[in-house]
Amino acid sequence: MTFDISIWIICGAVLLLAGFVKGVIGLGLPTISVGLLGLIMTPLQAAALLVIPNLVTNIWQLAIGEPVMALVRRLWPTLAGIVLGTLFGALALPAGTSRWAVIALGIILAVYALIGLSAVHLQVSPVAERWAGPWSAC
Repeated sequence: MTFDISIWIICGAVLLLAGFVKGVIGLGLPTISVGLLGLIMTPLQAAALLVIPNLVTNIWQLAIGEPVMALVRRLWPTLAGIVLGTLFGALALPAGTSRWAVIALGIILAVYALIGLSAVHLQVSPVAERWAGPWSAC
C-alpha cells in the first residue's frame, strides 16, 4: 500500500467544505462529507473516516447543550429508532462495496439536501413527540 498525499488533501478539503456548509446552511457535516467522499472511496471507508470528527463534534455539542438526562428522557424513542435502524442496515446491507448501497446513499442524500434547503420546517408538538419519535429518526 502506497501513501498518496492527494487523498489526504482531498479528505481535508472535503471536511473543511462540509464544516463550512454546516455552519452556513445547517446541513450535517457527516452527510455532506460521506456524499463527497463517496465519489473517491466506498461509503464504508467514508463513514469510517468520519468516526473521530463525528465523535468530537457530538461530545462538544453535548458539553455545551442541554442536560443529557433531560434529552434522553425526551428523545429516547427517536434514539431507539436510530439504534434499530442502524442495526437493521448493518445486517441488511452486504459487506464491502455494493452498487445498490451507493445508489441508495445517493438518493437519501439528495432527498435530505432537498428537504434541508426547502422552506419546509416540520414541527412536532410536545404531546406527539412520544409516538412520533421513532418515525422522526427515519
